Amino acid sequence: MALLHFFQYKQGYRYNSDSLLLADFILKEGIKSEVLDVGSGCGIIGILLKKNISSLDLNLLDIQEENIKLIKKNLEYNSLEAKVFCEDFKNFNPLKKFDFIVSNPPFYRQGAQLGNDSHKNISKFREFLPLEIFIEKSYRLLKPRGILYFCYESMTLSEICALLEKNNIKIIKICFVYKDIKSKSRLVLIKARKGVKSSCEIVAPFLMYENNHLSDKMNEICLRFGIKSYDI
Repeated sequence: MALLHFFQYKQGYRYNSDSLLLADFILKEGIKSEVLDVGSGCGIIGILLKKNISSLDLNLLDIQEENIKLIKKNLEYNSLEAKVFCEDFKNFNPLKKFDFIVSNPPFYRQGAQLGNDSHKNISKFREFLPLEIFIEKSYRLLKPRGILYFCYESMTLSEICALLEKNNIKIIKICFVYKDIKSKSRLVLIKARKGVKSSCEIVAPFLMYENNHLSDKMNEICLRFGIKSYDI
């Protein structure tokens, strides 16, 4: 794939490996048609998906005007098109529903200390988009049998399962991400579907590092996406 260029703020929230892992997971599982990327940040996930699958009808949503400027700049620089919305997901009421919703939502819990940078805080802390509201709203905006892809911290899995079940969304595939073989899982990648009773497949764990170096799988993802980032 041709090199992708991403602008992001030198000061403020910056995308990380979580977004790359989620985009890779989504592309391997499959995605098409109408897609909504919630909390898009600089647009990293949606743009990676669109670059790989040009037929996607991509919609990018973020609550922060600073991020909307980044999204538009990154779309234009990479010669891609998408609809862009500057709105709070909680209040987002489009005229259509979506086949897929994808998101790397803020998941830092209460108790973690808020910093002085509001851009970082809104992007990182779940109080700005509580998990319950994220899942409830996703259910309302998904078409029947629509699919929700997202990542979250692994330790909240029981809460995630309970909220998905409450909203008639079923996890159908899950992957736990580990820093290395000695670490506890920090992140979980989830594929869930609205209004089905399918069983849940737990795929092989993903190790980011092996023998103190990036794992072959992580290196493969970095090479596959070919990203060059610029600070502004």
